[in-house]
Amino acid sequence: MGSHWLIVVPYYFVGTLAMLPMLIVLCRLVRLKMPIHVLVGIAIVMTLAGIIIPLAAGWVSVAAFTGRPMLILIVLSFVFAAIDAALHKRLPLPLDHDLQEL
Repeated sequence: MGSHWLIVVPYYFVGTLAMLPMLIVLCRLVRLKMPIHVLVGIAIVMTLAGIIIPLAAGWVSVAAFTGRPMLILIVLSFVFAAIDAALHKRLPLPLDHDLQEL
């Protein structure tokens, strides 16, 4: 296994940063009361599965992990964070208290 596989490491971080605000927005919309540590765990597992399963199944190659998908993930993380900030006052959740303590 060569060092070219290291290209997926930033995707683990950026994917989780995009997945977490998406999950928080989803919880706000369906009024699901989940603790923040559970949402973080789900975001990590979903990101890992979203990277490992397509690679292991041969659906994508390591060459597909370029800058453009990374940029899309970064933009999505900002979009979901902005949506969450807009919904914060209208749809409060118990996890807001957890987030304020961080």
